Amino acid sequence: MIAESFNHMIEATFAPMEGSISAAAPVGVLLLGLITGLRHSMEADHVAAVSTLVATSSGQNKLRRAPLLGLMWGIGHTATLLVAGLIVLLFAITIPENVTGRLEFGVGLMLIFLGATTLTGFNVGRFIRGMIGRGRKHSHQHIHKESGVVHSHEHDHQQDHTHGHKSLIVGMIHGMAGSGAITLVVLSTINSVPLGLAYIAIFGVGSIASMAAMSALIGLPFTRVGNYWRTNLLLRYAAAGITLIIGIGLVYELGIVEQVF
Repeated sequence: MIAESFNHMIEATFAPMEGSISAAAPVGVLLLGLITGLRHSMEADHVAAVSTLVATSSGQNKLRRAPLLGLMWGIGHTATLLVAGLIVLLFAITIPENVTGRLEFGVGLMLIFLGATTLTGFNVGRFIRGMIGRGRKHSHQHIHKESGVVHSHEHDHQQDHTHGHKSLIVGMIHGMAGSGAITLVVLSTINSVPLGLAYIAIFGVGSIASMAAMSALIGLPFTRVGNYWRTNLLLRYAAAGITLIIGIGLVYELGIVEQVF
């Protein structure tokens, strides 16, 4: 499976660094959290999801927009981990494995959705706005100085700017699915609530920084191809196809093989 092979490669790359850090002291714990956060953001399902966000972002300068999308993903991811970590540390509970599996299944469905909408160009927000009559089209009036004629043009500002709401939500869903693993680490090694939250926060810093950099790399090919729309479309379809494959693999593995429901 593509995702497993990619994740094994990333894990093998970071394993020597993680193994060399002593978690006996608070500084070691926080450093381990930073390194683990860097590695965690590079997992295949995370990279695949963000690649579709970059591929479908509006505007020509994807290289500038891409890090922002990765940043928003990391903020959403960290926010849900902090909430889950706070609950776990305060009430000394563990998130059941079957719950974690079901959340991962949800990630699989999300990846399928992202892949399908990237392939088809379907935009949920635009569809809803169209259904309720709240499109972004509006008119601007201007005067031709030579003739004094006043007339208006209708403009659609749908593509003029990009918000990170979608990326934030995707990050939050990933954070919920990963909360079981991260909080298990926190519970098994950290007895202090402040230190536990600091661990998750520094883990989040690593994830945010790594995903912002990864998103910039993903945006680079789109920038290089410029106005070559066929190549741009090919890159978009490649991102969508890989995301679909990873999503279907997760749904099959968790829903059919492991039967998490």
